[in-house]
Amino acid sequence: MSRSRLSYKDKLSYQRQRIRTLGALALVLLFYFLLTSMLISSWMLRTAAMEPSFPEGTRILVKPYLLRDSEGHLKNPPKRGDVVAVYPPYIPKTPRILTLVNPIVRLFTFQRVSLGGHLRREWENERIFKRIIGIPGDTVRFEGSAAYVRAPSDSDFVSEFSKSGIVYDLEYMSLPSGWSADLPLAGSQTMELGPNEYCVLGDNRSISNDSRSWGPISDTAIRGRVVFIYWPTKAFGKPGSPGFELPAFLRRIKPIR
Repeated sequence: MSRSRLSYKDKLSYQRQRIRTLGALALVLLFYFLLTSMLISSWMLRTAAMEPSFPEGTRILVKPYLLRDSEGHLKNPPKRGDVVAVYPPYIPKTPRILTLVNPIVRLFTFQRVSLGGHLRREWENERIFKRIIGIPGDTVRFEGSAAYVRAPSDSDFVSEFSKSGIVYDLEYMSLPSGWSADLPLAGSQTMELGPNEYCVLGDNRSISNDSRSWGPISDTAIRGRVVFIYWPTKAFGKPGSPGFELPAFLRRIKPIR
């Protein structure tokens, strides 16, 4: 029966059904918005800057930092060794309205489209993921690709691994001959961290754009902490956990790019 020949009762029933469908969709979108803005959000690493622990294409869940004071500083700050989502200090901030709508756009495009891209150059990402090496009050010394940390209560520098108590691998390569000692990665450099300042580095020290290039960041730029890896399956679980292998038929399923 065509819609034009429906009775008034049928038309009314059809309209109510459409309203219920739209209402259910609105509730799903609201739930997803609240989930991604207040509880957890999904991201895909689009660079190799955190290899080998987080290869390019790794899918992660990030818990946002919500508790802040009136100036935006964190009330529950990250610890040394945490992998955090950082707002890059070298690109303009995305307008607030785009920030609110962006999670929904990313949901329906399977993370292939992100609003605010017109504000950035092609190689720039709206979030970068780095590891916390130094926290406020620390002094960090770089020796080539390695970092050593001295807390205010310490008399000597110790390796970043000893200070954080977290085991992770680094990836780096030898520098070209003639590399100037003034440039990042070369020679010995020291960074003193003031209040609310953090030193963040990528695990792939050869290619990572991090505090060695643009200095410490304020905690106002730290947006969340990586709490879970859900792809690839061999790394499934909390960062640093051994992961596990899915059944063969599930391993054949590839994530949408």
